[in-house]
Amino acid sequence: MGFLIRLILITAGTYAIYQRRYKILNYILGISSIRRFVVAFGMDIPFVRDRFLQTVFRG
Repeated sequence: MGFLIRLILITAGTYAIYQRRYKILNYILGISSIRRFVVAFGMDIPFVRDRFLQTVFRG
């Protein structure tokens, strides 16, 4: 019985997080130090950096 309750709670929690994923992401990226880390980490990935620079310097 405990397993079933745990499974239901995990499923409900996952669903709630999925429904509010953009609000959670905006809150997390609103913190400047975390945002700076995410951008620096993303720019270290060649595919992401190339796509970003291609978009910025298009024209």
